[in-house]
Order: sequence, then C-alpha cells, then structure tokens
Amino acid sequence: MEALPCLPGCGAPTIPGEVSSRACPYYGARWLLALVKGALHLVHAPVGCAYYGGSVRGKAYRMLSTALDEKEIIFGSEAKLARAIREAVRLFPEAGAIFVYGCCAAGLTGTDIDGICTAARRRTGRPVVPVGCAGFAGTSQGDGHAIAAAALVRFLVGRAPPDTAAPYDVNVLGEFNNGGDLGEIEDLLGRLGLRVRCAFTGKADITALAGAHHARLNLVHCRRTGGPLAEAMAKEYGIPHLPVNFFGLAATAASLRETAARFGRERMAEEIIRAATTEAAPVLESVRRHVTGLRVGLYFGASRVGMMAAAFRELGMDVVFAGAQFGLAEDYAAAGAHMTVGGRLKDDASQWQLEDFLLRERPDLFVGGTRERFLAHKYGVPFMVFPQKGKPYAGFNGFVNFARDIVKALRAPVWQFIPGRWAHVLGD
Repeated sequence: MEALPCLPGCGAPTIPGEVSSRACPYYGARWLLALVKGALHLVHAPVGCAYYGGSVRGKAYRMLSTALDEKEIIFGSEAKLARAIREAVRLFPEAGAIFVYGCCAAGLTGTDIDGICTAARRRTGRPVVPVGCAGFAGTSQGDGHAIAAAALVRFLVGRAPPDTAAPYDVNVLGEFNNGGDLGEIEDLLGRLGLRVRCAFTGKADITALAGAHHARLNLVHCRRTGGPLAEAMAKEYGIPHLPVNFFGLAATAASLRETAARFGRERMAEEIIRAATTEAAPVLESVRRHVTGLRVGLYFGASRVGMMAAAFRELGMDVVFAGAQFGLAEDYAAAGAHMTVGGRLKDDASQWQLEDFLLRERPDLFVGGTRERFLAHKYGVPFMVFPQKGKPYAGFNGFVNFARDIVKALRAPVWQFIPGRWAHVLGD
C-alpha cells in the first residue's frame, strides 16, 4: 500500500515578507461576481483597488470607483458613497443590480456600507448589494468567494415567484466556464434530460439568480467557490447538493452516474458514457504512449488541484508536486490520493519554494496560472496554463482536448534546444 503525502496546514495567514501568490478577499469576491451579467460593480476605496479588480480572467468588466482620498478617509465617506450610487443609477439605468465592494480603507474607517445600500435599495427599487471584502476579512481570496456567495444568496437568489414546472432543473456551483467548460457540462446534463437553471457564476444573470432556488439539485464543481453557496442554499431553501468532477473520463462518468441516480436516469447515463469513452479511446491511448511515466507538478487555485491530479494520473503521468494558493484540507487529500510516493503537497507556496521545486525535481511538465508560466519557462520546464483558455477541458470531449494539449506542451519544438534531459520526451 502506497503511503499518502502528509496534508499541509492550510487557511493560515501568509507569513509577512513572503512573496506569496495569494490575493485578498476583494479579489476573490470580484472573481465570483464579475461574471454576473447585467450587474454594475462599484468599488468604495481608493482608486487603485478598482484598477486592481478591473479585469477578471483577462476580461474587463463595467467597474466604477468612489476614488476615496485622504480627506474622506479622515472625515468620512458615506455621503460620497450615497452620491456615487445615485450617479451610477443615473448613468446606467439598465443595470439590474449594483455590487458595492467595501475594501480596506472603508473597513478601517467603519463606513456604514450596509446602511447606505439598504437606503439605496428602497430609493432605486433594485438590488444594491453590499460586499464587505476588506483585506482583513480573511486570509486569502478564498474568503472573498465565501463573502460573495453569502451576498448572492442574501440579496439576489430567491426573488423569483414560485415555479413548479422545473422538475429536472439543476444549478452548477463553482463553474466559471473557462475555455467553454460549462458548454460541455450543459451538453452532458442535457443528454440526461436535465436543464442547468443557473451556473454560479459562469452563466448567471439577475433573472437566473432570482430563480435559482427552484432547482432540484445543486452540483458543486468547485468546493472552494461552490461549497459556501451550496451550504447556504441548503439551509435557506432545502436544496440538496452533490459534489461532482467533470475533469477526466473516470471522474466525468462517476459524476454523471451519481447525478442520473438522483433523477432515475441511470440507463441514459450508461449509454452516454459507453458512447463517449469508445469515441475517446483511440486518442487517449495514443497520448498515453507519449506521456506515461512523465513527472508533472501542479500549482493553481484550490479544489481543482485534486481534480487535475486525478486527470493526469488517468493518463499515466506521475504527479510529484501539488499545491494551491488557498486549498482546503479535503482538496489536498483528493490530490494526495493520486500522487506518487514521495510527492509533495504545499499550500500557499512562495516564489522561492516553487523555484526550489523546479530546480530540485526537474519535472517534465509544470501546470499553473499565468504567473507561474514565466517561472517555469525560465528554468526550461514545459508549461500548461490552468484554468485553460480557448477550449474546454471538462467532460469527455474536454478530456481529449486536455490530453492533446499535454502532448503539444511537451513536444513544442523549442525544447529541442535544451540538450540532454528532454530526449526521453522528444525521442520519437
């Protein structure tokens, strides 16, 4: 029996002075709420916070700022925030909701953002949602996800009238449609006869959010972002939830079976799985011939690290390092179950710790976010960005894309200029 890696401590504040890859709760709240269509985002802070949060996943969203200055921080900023909300409504009357982010300066001065938003809701007749996400509200962006989820459930979900015509509606929680992943998931669920009522927040507008409480089941794709939503909706509306994983053939098949069982559609699931695995088999077999036994390191968000460790393992690769910026103990337990003996798990790795891993372990492939790309290339290590861009990795079709992209990353012509160690990858 293989010994599993020791689980790292997680959820602790970053050590002052460390060059950590974490971000603040405000960043986490923006990450979750940016995709809500028809919403306006008003940042109550010095203008730098709005600049920092102006784009999410490389895309700019409609963002306004109260641009607090020294005078308002000393003498109070509530009047300015109230004026800014009125001006936002005047300039953008079509906005279905306004998210008001309270960042560090407003939190330190004790600005009554909740009270101002309550008055604005009564005056404007639309949701004006306070999002208290000051930096000291948590230890990482993961706490911002929870803050944003609580705001959605409190102010937007459940506003639609009763609906009894949705016996096969589900929500997908913690899914942001990176590279078109949501389309693959919707297609699979649709073949089971299920409809995605609202995806938080990859496919969410004010109307979908208002009726999300009518869904019969919540599918939690990312525990870190979807978990708080699922717990809140279970408590408020009694909606059961099911953790799912659509990365990898085995995980996708298991998730489909478990979902289908909730609606009595097991036979339909088996037919879908049989057809899809038969179609994918030739490509995956070819990929395995190239990648089996190669060593890979992972470092990105949170819950996905366990899912992706399983996906690489399914292709025969050895996961020798898995880390996350703000993972939970269960994320690391899931990753550790698919790692090789001696593999390392690390929460909130610093810059030098990632460099140390690349220098000492010399993986055949490193997978991470945009920030890790240049570090890996600096040390001559092939790199894959995740969450990916441009094409889906979720579902059966997505796993084929994923497998092909691994081969492309490993066999890129540039690696022939690094002598010696890549011969086992480029050999044939």
